[in-house]
Amino acid sequence: MRLPLRIAYAGWLACLLSATRVVSAPSVSFEQVLESIDRHYEGLHSLKADFTQIIQVPALEKSENFNGRLYFLKPHYLRLEYDKPGGQLLVADGTWYWFYMPQDDIPQAMRVSMAGGEKAPAYLLGGKMAERFTGRLLGVEKRGGVECYVLDLEPNSPSYYESLRAWVDKVSFATRAVRYIDEGGHFNTFDLSNLEENAPVSPARFNFTPPPGTQILDTE
Repeated sequence: MRLPLRIAYAGWLACLLSATRVVSAPSVSFEQVLESIDRHYEGLHSLKADFTQIIQVPALEKSENFNGRLYFLKPHYLRLEYDKPGGQLLVADGTWYWFYMPQDDIPQAMRVSMAGGEKAPAYLLGGKMAERFTGRLLGVEKRGGVECYVLDLEPNSPSYYESLRAWVDKVSFATRAVRYIDEGGHFNTFDLSNLEENAPVSPARFNFTPPPGTQILDTE
């Protein structure tokens, strides 16, 4: 007998979150960690990093793995270049969030306006954290070989996700990983490695024009 979809989601969430084994208690408060994340973010102008992404679909009992390269430039420019699948892009160009899929038949590009609040996952944490999130500090564990504080966060305003688990470097307070549930009920786990903070990143990298013949899909 199959469980109702909402119950199935809840069960998957419990399994995924419980898979995080917090190995030691923190010596700082949740509020102090948020303040330190903001201080780190204030000194961050740009970022290059490798990423891996795992998307788990509870309804279909399957998962997909992706990887590529992330580029970030303040205040709000972001580009994810996917090696797998090749040619796929996510770009925040200051006006739109673009998600480009170079399919074999008709390429598609979904776009969402960047106006009116946060509508994309928080791949990088920082900037008025205490105003944007409530939550709790779970403890400390290693992520990608780095000692990290583990946070459960809930956005205080409507967002692309309902809740977020984050791992931040215990020393630098850089974001090392996030896990969130998107609007479709999919579990997304996103890890960063080989971080190059304040490396030169050209604003031109965040320009995106869909290739001729691309189907544009506008979403709210």
